[in-house]
Amino acid sequence: MKYFVAAVAACIIAVITPIPVVAEAAGTPHIVVSGDVWLSDAEGVRLFMLPNTYYARINNLDENYYYVTFNGVSGKVNKNEVSTVGYHTQATGTLRDLTIAEEYSEFTAINLKTSPDLGAENAVAVPVTATVTFIGTYPTSSGMWYYVKYEQFYGYIRAERTETPEMIIPDFVPEPEPDTETSAPPSENEEDEGVLSALESRELQIIIIVGLAIPAIAIVVLLFRPRAGKREKYYED
Repeated sequence: MKYFVAAVAACIIAVITPIPVVAEAAGTPHIVVSGDVWLSDAEGVRLFMLPNTYYARINNLDENYYYVTFNGVSGKVNKNEVSTVGYHTQATGTLRDLTIAEEYSEFTAINLKTSPDLGAENAVAVPVTATVTFIGTYPTSSGMWYYVKYEQFYGYIRAERTETPEMIIPDFVPEPEPDTETSAPPSENEEDEGVLSALESRELQIIIIVGLAIPAIAIVVLLFRPRAGKREKYYED
């Protein structure tokens, strides 16, 4: 019976012990692109150049790199090449549709390359009537390449083989980050909902504690109540 009492007491302690709550960060940090900043894959191979003045959300980090996503492509950037900011609004990307230049309409398809080199392997053949999604630029000594997506395939295409070889990416002008000190306080409804939620949770705890405590106290009283008329007996030789 004593073991049962101990178990009940343990349940009470478990109920009244507060459960830790993990608070979510107020803002999500982003890298700020300034100058020539490359997005590389996990092995460090360059994928494309991030556009100047743009932001990219940080997903993770280690000692040397920030792991970010831009235009739906995840990769890493060198920490020494960027700065960071606590930014709350989703930064605008540079995704846009491109078509194959008219001068290549006599062909059936144009091959996307696995790297920005005419001698590289083909990633996929794109019909000249199809549309590809521009993701980023890859400047080389022999000319500009675009990193693009066609269906589920990614690859590189020479800029002059698309409809806009002189595509200009406008500077990104972010909205100012909200001032937490001057931001509007929560509405009365939001405050009331928070208070009610807290009260309901506390009331439920009290009900459970009382429900467990009453039988536990009753059992303790029954176990340790002295029995009337009981006399002490001693063993004698």
